Amino acid sequence: MAESAEVSVLPVALTDCPPRGRINLRGNPDDPAFAGGVAAVVGVEPPVVPGTAHSGESARILWLGPDEWLVETDREDEVAKRLEEALAGLHAAVTVVGDGSVTFVLTGPYAQDVLAKGMTLDLDRLGDGCCARSLLAKVPVLLHRSADEPGYEITVARSFADYARRWLEDAAFEYGPQG
Repeated sequence: MAESAEVSVLPVALTDCPPRGRINLRGNPDDPAFAGGVAAVVGVEPPVVPGTAHSGESARILWLGPDEWLVETDREDEVAKRLEEALAGLHAAVTVVGDGSVTFVLTGPYAQDVLAKGMTLDLDRLGDGCCARSLLAKVPVLLHRSADEPGYEITVARSFADYARRWLEDAAFEYGPQG
């Protein structure tokens, strides 16, 4: 008879993501030169379906609006420079915004319950690989459910990070030990 390994899962865990580069990208997704220029740098075209994200070779692109995306990458300066070169002469904007925000990951079987305490967003409709901007306890956030990892990534302006972290920890308190 094989021995079974006991796996301990925390009801809710809140962890900090390592710093990542962020680039705000604006442009016309209907322009083949824009979509092709982005794809040449990142490996995928920017998503055009609201609330979705695409992962490419050097970055991940999250849909923020009809003509706006957030590009997340470990090579912020290089990717920004290559995007500027690829989109030169087009109606587009590439703005490095990496140090302005912080990302937490909220995981565990009660993660959705914790978030629901502070936001009106229908979290049941936020599937894997989807993203949405919303308010969490009156703080603007970008919420992303990675298709690769469980839980919710919560990106918040650095100036609100301490408040957001404390609020999430307090909201998770009733579910027991946190990570």
